[in-house]
Amino acid sequence: MFVAVLLAAVTGFVDAVAFGRFLGVFPANQSGNAVFLGMAIGGSPVSTVWRPASAMVGFALGIVVGQLVRRRVHRSRLSPWLLGCEFVLFVVAIAITGPIERVHLIGGGKGFVLIVLTSMAMGVQTEVIRHVAGTAVATTYQTGAIARLGEAISRLVSRAARLREEREVVVLLVVLVAYVGGAAVGAAAPGVWRWSMILAATVVAALAVLWFVAPSRFVTSREDN
Repeated sequence: MFVAVLLAAVTGFVDAVAFGRFLGVFPANQSGNAVFLGMAIGGSPVSTVWRPASAMVGFALGIVVGQLVRRRVHRSRLSPWLLGCEFVLFVVAIAITGPIERVHLIGGGKGFVLIVLTSMAMGVQTEVIRHVAGTAVATTYQTGAIARLGEAISRLVSRAARLREEREVVVLLVVLVAYVGGAAVGAAAPGVWRWSMILAATVVAALAVLWFVAPSRFVTSREDN
């Protein structure tokens, strides 16, 4: 569960920093971007068509990359390879962005490339972990988790089930809290730092290295399928 919690926190952090400081969209939260796209199509002045559309395309491309890597890398090494891909995408985005001196939406071709790169990174991360302790999870979006959390709680209240749903509630709740906590950190001082995206890249890189060097410490049979 530790890996899922850490990656969920990274996702919340990246979403908060990217949306609030330089991209104006969520690299991971595509449900929000779909709303922004619809608002822009409807004529709302608070959103543009190209930003959320670029994020959605980038996220889908990240899924494609993750699937291609999944087919070519041995299962025991898959997760660190995926995290390595995510790290490379972050590094390229950071190199293009440079220091974020103030809240400023980056536009033009540069903004398009940055949105696609960061969204691709989040899409790739989606493929890192699929299950934790027998519970399906997603570290890059939480709408489904909230719905399933409500369903699991309702089963507990009605006494239709016990142990399995109790475990599911804990896993989903902890991952959700991690995402919210990461977003809170992204909106606070660490996220305001001019090189804030380096924090996310560093966490991903450290996790990739640890997973590659000591794979036995990570229960991949439960977490990446």
